[in-house]
Amino acid sequence: MRDLTIFVNTSDNFADCWIPFFTLFKQYWPDCPYPIVLNTETKDFSFNGLNIHCSKVAVGETRRLTWSECLARSLDAIETPYIFYLQEDYFLEAPVRADVVAGFLDEFRHDRADVIRIMECDDAGPWRPTQHPLLWEVDQQAQYRITLQAGLWRKSTLRGHIRLHESPWQLEVFGSARARRKKEKVLCVNRDMFSKPNSEVFLYQPTGVITGQWERKIVEPLFAKHGIEVDFAVRGYYDRATPKANKRPLLNRLYDRVRSLV
Repeated sequence: MRDLTIFVNTSDNFADCWIPFFTLFKQYWPDCPYPIVLNTETKDFSFNGLNIHCSKVAVGETRRLTWSECLARSLDAIETPYIFYLQEDYFLEAPVRADVVAGFLDEFRHDRADVIRIMECDDAGPWRPTQHPLLWEVDQQAQYRITLQAGLWRKSTLRGHIRLHESPWQLEVFGSARARRKKEKVLCVNRDMFSKPNSEVFLYQPTGVITGQWERKIVEPLFAKHGIEVDFAVRGYYDRATPKANKRPLLNRLYDRVRSLV
C-alpha cells in the first residue's frame, strides 16, 4: 500500500472541480489506503477524511509554468514508484474496484507492466489478449499509445515521456509517436470484461469538463444526484455545435510538432 500514490492532476484554474471530485471520490472509495497528491500551482486544499497533499509546484515563480512543467515537478516530488493518474474532472459514478487496483500493482512489482490503463476509450487500440485474464496489451503502433485517461503508471515511465513545452494534447499525440519507438509494457483492462455495466474498475464519463467548460449531460445529473452544488454559470457549458477554434498560427503548430517528435 505504500508504493502507490493517487495523483490528481489539475491546475488552480480548476479549483471549482475539487469539491465535486473529492465528494464523489470519498463516497465511492471511502477506505482508499493510498496517499493523494493534488497537483496545484499555488493553492492549498483539504477534504475531511482524505489524506490530500497539495504539490503547489509554482509557489515563488514569477512566470506561469507550462502544464508539463507542473506535471514534471510534482512527479519528481512523489516518493512512491507507482502512481494512479487521474484528473480533476474524472467524476466517479460507482464504487471503485479496489481489489482489482491492488491486484494490478503486482504486475508492476514483478516487472510485467509499465502502464495499465484503467479507462480505455474506443479509439485507443488495437489490443491483444495477454496471459493475464484481466489485461490486454496495447499495440506498439496504437494511435494513442500514450493516453491521459485514468491509469496506473510506473512513475519513471510517465516522467520519461514528458517534454516541458507540451500541452496535454501534445503529450498524447506526439508522446504516442515517440512511445512507438520504446519497448515499454503498455497494458489496459480487458475490455470484454470491464466495459460491461457494473463491472468497471473506476467508472467515470470522459470527461466532466471540455475546453474549460462543463459537459452538461455529465455533470448536471451526477451532481444533482449527490447533492453537489456548483454555480455552472461561472465556467459555462460546453457547446458541441460551436467548439472553440484553434487560433494558433499554422506555422507555430507545425513547429511544435517537429519539436515534439525530435
